[in-house]
Amino acid sequence: MTQEELALFNEFFAQRFGLFFPDHKREILESRLVPRLRALHLQRFLDYYLLLQYDLAREIEALTRAITNNESYFFRETGQFDALVDHLNAAHDTGARWSDPRVLSAGCSSGEEAYSLNIALRERVANDRLGGLRIDGVDLDSERVEMARIGAYRRMSLRALDDERIRRYFEIQGDERFVLRPQHRLDVQFRSGNILDESLARYGQYDVVFCRNVLIYFSEAALKRAIENFATVVRPGGLLFLGHSESIIGLTSLFRAERLGQTIAYRRVEP
Repeated sequence: MTQEELALFNEFFAQRFGLFFPDHKREILESRLVPRLRALHLQRFLDYYLLLQYDLAREIEALTRAITNNESYFFRETGQFDALVDHLNAAHDTGARWSDPRVLSAGCSSGEEAYSLNIALRERVANDRLGGLRIDGVDLDSERVEMARIGAYRRMSLRALDDERIRRYFEIQGDERFVLRPQHRLDVQFRSGNILDESLARYGQYDVVFCRNVLIYFSEAALKRAIENFATVVRPGGLLFLGHSESIIGLTSLFRAERLGQTIAYRRVEP
C-alpha cells in the first residue's frame, strides 16, 4: 500500500467510521484489506478504494468486518469488572445504590464482554442490590451483533475460563461449539449502531458504559465526537470504562478520571 493509498483510505475511514491508521499501522490495514482484494479479484488497493466510492452499499458489510477490531473473549481484563462489582456493593452499603442499573457495552463485537458483565454482576452482587439490571450491546458490525444474539462460541472465546466454568456457563455441543446457557443471557440485548452517531442516545442513559480497545483506532476528530456522544448516554454520576491503553484525560471536562480499585474509570461530571 502506497502512502497515497493510505491517505485516501484514512480520509474515507475517518469520515465514515472515525477510524485512522497511522503509518506504523499500515501493515495492519493491508492485512485486513488483502482478503477483500483477493475475493473481488482486484490488483491494487487503489482499485478497492475506487470500488468503495462507486459501490459502497454492496461492500459495506464486508468492509466493516475487515477493518474493525473484533478480538474479544469472555472475562477479558477482569480488573474493571472487579472494580464495578466493588463499587456497586459499596454504593448499596452507603445508601447510594443505583436503581435498576443500565449498562452499555459499546463496540460489543460478538457479545463476550456484555455476557461476561452479566455473569459477573449477577454472581457477585446480590439480586436485591441489582434490581432490574439491563445490559445492552452495540456494534458497527451487524454480523457480529447477530452472533451475539445467538450466543454460540468457539473455544478461543473461552480461553480465559477453566473447564469447570465452561461447564457452568455453557451447553457444550461438540469440540468447537459452546452455547451460553439461557440464564446468563437474561436481560442482555444487542443492536447494530455506531458510537459516533447521535442515535446512540436513542435508547436513553446508562449508569455504566464500557468501550474498551475501540478508541485507540480513532482519529482525533472522531475521538472528540465519541466523547461527546458518551456524555449524552452516561447519566450524571455514571461511569465510563476504557481500555488500559486508552485515555481521555485532558481531552474533556465532561468526565473526571477516578481510581476504582486497581483501575481508572471516568465519572460523568454533573452538568
